[in-house]
Amino acid sequence: MAMAVTNRLSAIAAEMGQLKNEIEERRRALNLFLRNVRARDPAEAEERIGAAREGIRERQRRLQVLQEEQQALIVRAVTLGDRENH
Repeated sequence: MAMAVTNRLSAIAAEMGQLKNEIEERRRALNLFLRNVRARDPAEAEERIGAAREGIRERQRRLQVLQEEQQALIVRAVTLGDRENH
């Protein structure tokens, strides 16, 4: 059981790192887009901006879910460890 928790915590940490990188990349791309595209087609710009922001929000929601799972697993591991020590 402890190994499964450890493995899952490791997988969560890796996915969280990947999501954080993706969020930063998308924010940079969005900022670059915002600086360069508004003069062209405002309707297209707004559509692309909205899509980019939604992509960021999706990743932030997934990150939140992973953080909650990570916290629950840590509590579980500590609780199991306490039971084994007593």
